[in-house]
Amino acid sequence: LVARVYESKAEFRSALQHEKEGYTIYKNQLGENHEKTKESSEYLKYLTQQAVALQRTMNEIYKNGSNANIVPLKFTAPSMASVLEQLNIINGILFIPLSQKDLENLKAEVQRRQQLQES
Repeated sequence: LVARVYESKAEFRSALQHEKEGYTIYKNQLGENHEKTKESSEYLKYLTQQAVALQRTMNEIYKNGSNANIVPLKFTAPSMASVLEQLNIINGILFIPLSQKDLENLKAEVQRRQQLQES
């Protein structure tokens, strides 16, 4: 999340630094083949591409001034599930996503148990 904040501010060096730290933790704790490690690796590649694009744009501006062809930067917005997952990890909360069917089954189970208690 910290890397994404820096990315949104176009501070790619800081974003890369924080994501590299996250990647190292994932790799050491979970291994190279874990989903989180792979996600972090992909995000590092993306951040690197964005940093290179920004540097090229800056070089173009310095070279051509106001006539520079500026390509807009792309920023990735994390999904709500990703944000919740990170916040839950930070806060030590276990987040279990439930489908609509799971919710209906849970509701039916609660009602069944209430009926058993009333009997």
